[in-house]
Amino acid sequence: MTMTWVILGALGAVLAAVVGWVAWRDRERTASAENRMAGQAALAEQQRYEAARHATQGHVTHRGHNSGSW
Repeated sequence: MTMTWVILGALGAVLAAVVGWVAWRDRERTASAENRMAGQAALAEQQRYEAARHATQGHVTHRGHNSGSW
């Protein structure tokens, strides 16, 4: 019976250590305000780039269409 309690105690300690480690690891992954702001800035920059690219491509297509170079 003593061996059963020793094994259960060891398993409980290992389980508690694993739960503690996972909680500590996930705490580092939570998004901070700086991460959100950086993500929003990156998204805004991407959208500006896409808009400029779209405008440039539309200008080239429009210019080619008006010159009759089909």
